Amino acid sequence: MSNLFLSFTIAIGCAIVLVAASRLFDFESYTNKILPLIPVLYAVIYETLDRQKGSRSAKTNASLSRGETKKVSTSPEAGITAGKVIADVAVSIAITLFLELFLAALFLRVSGQVFSDVYGAFDIETVAHFLRGEQPWLSGKDCVYLLALVALISTVVTGSWIGHTSKGNAILEGVFTGAVVTLINSMTNMMILYRTMEEATVKLAGSMGYVMHAGFLVVMGVQLLLYGLWSGLVQMRKQDRERKNKKRRN
Repeated sequence: MSNLFLSFTIAIGCAIVLVAASRLFDFESYTNKILPLIPVLYAVIYETLDRQKGSRSAKTNASLSRGETKKVSTSPEAGITAGKVIADVAVSIAITLFLELFLAALFLRVSGQVFSDVYGAFDIETVAHFLRGEQPWLSGKDCVYLLALVALISTVVTGSWIGHTSKGNAILEGVFTGAVVTLINSMTNMMILYRTMEEATVKLAGSMGYVMHAGFLVVMGVQLLLYGLWSGLVQMRKQDRERKNKKRRN
């Protein structure tokens, strides 16, 4: 658990140092391109610290019948496959669609309208509307808060799924999954949330005297960081429970 927060602190510290150095040496344009890589740096730092901490236990000696030994690799990359990442992305999209369907049903109930009044006759175009996230409740002033809630729940549930099912480094798997999910979401109604966060990021940077031209990339980086952090936390809790249960059985 300590490595998890230490790597997170180091990654955030690197981002702060990078921003401060860019203002000092006037290379802001390069900083805007580098900042989105901070979540990847976070995953790499964690993996490095985890390997150092478990250097003595990364390879265990398995006794053979003849007194020989063999090395059993416990590489954290084991289990992270393209298929697993695709499954994680599918879980995230399914959660988002379920939440949006729930909000759509709630909107229809509160407004007293029927489905056909809002969406028209059900056909393939209706399905496309839902996939793109073109919902009637997005026209309200609170739509950003609803989208933020959907994004938060989706991140937490998907991160929990990754943490419980990952056979390797859950942080790295979470970063990969977050990257794909963010790119897909940028083509849906989540773009409204991303643009709002981008404007807030640019304004915050401006108030600190820093000119930022790639706020959207920073927003993507933050989401990747959250996916990786939560996935790692859940995996740590799972491993702690397994160790405690093993001790109790022994």
